[in-house]
Amino acid sequence: MDPEAPETTGQAAAPDTSGWQPGIPSIREHLPSLVFGAALPIGIYFLVRSHLHTDAQALIVAGCFSVAWILVQFARQRKVDLVGVIVLFGFAVGVGSSTLLGGNAYVLKVRDAFFTFLFGVVCIVTLYTHDRPALFYVSRYLSAGTDPQRMSAFDRLHEVPVGRRTFRVLSVVWGIGLVVEASSRLTLAEVLPTGTFLAVSPFITASVLGSLFAFTALYARRAREAALATAAGPAARPEMADPGRGYPQIPLP
Repeated sequence: MDPEAPETTGQAAAPDTSGWQPGIPSIREHLPSLVFGAALPIGIYFLVRSHLHTDAQALIVAGCFSVAWILVQFARQRKVDLVGVIVLFGFAVGVGSSTLLGGNAYVLKVRDAFFTFLFGVVCIVTLYTHDRPALFYVSRYLSAGTDPQRMSAFDRLHEVPVGRRTFRVLSVVWGIGLVVEASSRLTLAEVLPTGTFLAVSPFITASVLGSLFAFTALYARRAREAALATAAGPAARPEMADPGRGYPQIPLP
């Protein structure tokens, strides 16, 4: 054993957060969930629809693949995924509601849009009811996971005025954007055939979410530049100009 090595007996090694900064969640990291949890079920629907009697049956079969993916991920990682729990809950509610309504396909088509609409409203409402808006907690989960050190680093973003202002603006923009996106899908699900709706819906979602992510990246970058410009003077906030002192940074992609 190296005599100069630090003593670690009886202590768990601290999580390595080197190279990580609190910021916008990585799309690449969550891409498998988007593919297997969202894109694949649409393809499954078109494959099985001609072999089943109703749209509701085909939607349930397609949704089972999302459920299977979530359960496999849980078995591999041995941890509860918040997004997975929401998807499972939405699927259960959709199937239950469809069954009670005699095989209604509409509630299965809009189960995701309903929760999107609800979250958009929550993003705006929590600005006035909580110190930290709901978008902050979702962003922290997607960016930092459940790692205590990363969560603590992300929490510090909300401790400075520019950080609080950034999350408030993003909460309003995301709240309105999600409500508009969900409302359009709720309406189209009523007027379009199921196959057409499933073909069009991903483009609506991708367009809105892509725009929201682009705005988030641009606004967060400008907010960080403004914060650094404010701290440029040596007498202003020297701790902001010195990254070594650990001043929290505005999230960047």
